[in-house]
Amino acid sequence: MASKYFPDTGFPPARNDPCYCSSGERYKRCCGVMGPGRPIPFGIGVKEQFLSPEECQSLVTLIDSKEAMPFRARDPQNNIILDPSRVCSWAKMEESQRVLDEVVACAFEQVIIPETGVEVVWYEEPQILMYKPGGFYQYHIDAGHRVPEQQAWCKAVDRDISMLIYLREDFTGGGLHFKRLDYTLQPKAGMLVWFPSDSRFEHMAKPLESGMRYSIVSWAAAKDVERVQDKRAKRSIDWLTRKKQA
Repeated sequence: MASKYFPDTGFPPARNDPCYCSSGERYKRCCGVMGPGRPIPFGIGVKEQFLSPEECQSLVTLIDSKEAMPFRARDPQNNIILDPSRVCSWAKMEESQRVLDEVVACAFEQVIIPETGVEVVWYEEPQILMYKPGGFYQYHIDAGHRVPEQQAWCKAVDRDISMLIYLREDFTGGGLHFKRLDYTLQPKAGMLVWFPSDSRFEHMAKPLESGMRYSIVSWAAAKDVERVQDKRAKRSIDWLTRKKQA
C-alpha cells in the first residue's frame, strides 16, 4: 500500500459561512467564536476527571521511577540528533507498560467509542510524554503531513483517532493548540482529550513555562477506513483480541 493524498482546502469555513458542525449557525457564531468562554470546537472531545487525582498521582509516581529518553531524529547528513521539533522525553515503561495499556483501553471503551460511534480495530501502544520548562512539540498532523504545493495532505500512517490523558496540571504554558481552529485547550490532571488524526486538527504542545507536563498518548485505527499501510502499527493492540481477553 502507499500513502494517500486528500484535499487540504476549505477548513475551517470562512467566518460568515455555515459552521462545519452542521448547526446551521455561521462559523463565527459557532465553533469559530472568539473570546473568553469560547466553547470547545466540534470534533474535539473532552472528558474532565476521567482519572481521579489519586490515579494521576499513582501514575506520576510510577513514571518518575522509569528512565526518561529524549526524542531523536536524523539530520540531512543522516546523523542522529535530538529532535528539534519535539523537545520532550518519553518514559521507558518496560514491564509497567500493561498499566498504560489498560488505562487507554478503558478510555476508548468507556468514553471515546460511545461518544464518537467509531469502531476501533487497534490502538497503538500508549506512550508517556514528559515536558520540562522550555519543552514543546511543534505543529504536526498525527496521521501524516501537509503537501502545500498540491493543496493536499498526505496520510502516511493508519491513525484515525488521537487521544491524550493528562496526569499533571501544576505547570504554566503547555497548552494544546489547534492551529486551523486557533483554539487552545489548557490541560488539567485527569483530563481525557480525543480528536480526528487528520489535517483539520493539526496541533502543537505550546512551550512549557514552568512545572512539568505529563501525558499519555495513543492513536487508534477505525473500522471501514481505507488502509495506507500493509501492516498495522508495529507496537499496537488488537481491539477484538483485547476484548476477548478482558
